[in-house]
Parts: sequence; C-alpha cells; structure tokens
Amino acid sequence: MVHKEYIFNSKEGFEIEILNIDSFVPERSKGRITEHTEKYSIVSFLKEFHNECTFNFPFTLTHRDKPDFSITSLTDKIGIEFTESIPEQLAKAEYLLGKYFEGYSKLEPDFFGWDAPDRTDSEVIDILKETQKRLIGKGYSGKSVEALWILGIQGCITNKTKKLNNPDFEKFECNCLLVYDNQTRPMLDKYYVSENLIPFLKIYWNANNKILFDNIYIDSGNYFYIFRKDITPVINIVTKGVE
Repeated sequence: MVHKEYIFNSKEGFEIEILNIDSFVPERSKGRITEHTEKYSIVSFLKEFHNECTFNFPFTLTHRDKPDFSITSLTDKIGIEFTESIPEQLAKAEYLLGKYFEGYSKLEPDFFGWDAPDRTDSEVIDILKETQKRLIGKGYSGKSVEALWILGIQGCITNKTKKLNNPDFEKFECNCLLVYDNQTRPMLDKYYVSENLIPFLKIYWNANNKILFDNIYIDSGNYFYIFRKDITPVINIVTKGVE
C-alpha cells in the first residue's frame, strides 16, 4: 500500500483540512473496499477527538499498513489499527441485497449473525427473497442482541491483537484499535454492553505475555465506546457531535 499523508496544522484549520480525506463509502454492491471504511472511520474518530488531549497539533496522519494509520507530532507517536465488526454472512447478505434487490431494504439480521452457518450466495438469496415478502425470522429476545454484539467485539480485539504481535507490525508509543461497528440490528442497550465487555477487557489487559492495545475505540452508530489500558476499565461513552 502506498502511504498517504494528511497534515493538520491547527485546531482552527481542522474543519477545512479534514475535507482532504474523502470519507465517502459506497454500498457493498457498488464497489466498496476496506479503504473506504478505513477513511470513513478515521474521519469520524478525528472529528470526535481532535479537541481533546488524545493528540496534539500540528500532526500528520498517515494512511498506511500494519497499522492502518499513524499520528505523529512533536510529542505524539500513535499507531491506529482499524477493523470492521460485522459478521461475514451479514456482509454477504448486504452485498447480495444491493446487487439483486435494488430498491428493497428488508433484511433480517438474525439470519446472518456471528453464529450463522456458512451459506452459499444462492442460499442467502433465497432467504432474501422470502424476507421481501414477509418477516420470516424469529427476531430477538431479552439481551440476545447485546450478547452477539459483545461476542463480535471480543472477536475483533482478539484477532487484531494477534496481528499486533506479528514481527512485521510496527509498534508505537501508543497502540490503538479503532473498531467500526457496522452491524444491522435493533437499538443496543449501550450501558449493558459496556458493563459486560469490561470483564473481558480486565482479563485482556492482564495478559502480560503479549503486546496489547493501549486504547480501544468502538465507533457504533451515534456513540463512541472508549476503553483505556492505563486505567481500570470503566464505562466511557461519547455521544458523537456533542461538545
């Protein structure tokens, strides 16, 4: 991957300089690639946290690989690895829905969750055909949506930590994981998922035999969930666009 640099000189000029990053994301069936979601998510991250002490101006953002981004300034050297939290079967269903059912939007995500079987394209299309006529899924009950969300986030953290520990992955003074939660689902109980993710993170940050992410940011709908290694994991939920 050819590295692309974006320079941010000051807080005052940030709103203009951020426009240099094209954050448009096409539909899956219209040519979306990982780079689209990477840029969308980093723009969302920068807009939300550039006014805080996460990093200092002026700084250079580099779109690269292993990790996907770095932020460097006179005082900061931060690596940011990106990942998208979406079940493979759900991503496939969204792609096929856009490709073969243009103008329709009925998709029952309970058919395509983390525990879904590995269906062929034709099998997914058959389900989508029925879904356009009527609701055929069992739906969700209790906290099943939240339980599946937590399972997906845990998987993202575990998989990317393995990548972080590879010798060819560059390490920084601060190593961050940026998770773009892109699952189709009903509204989450944000406090429930935060509280129930903390026990996993406590165990995660006690794994002294591995290099671990210092900060984990989860970009989910209208919120950012923030977890930091240097403090006891607590619920830290930021509503986007609220200063």
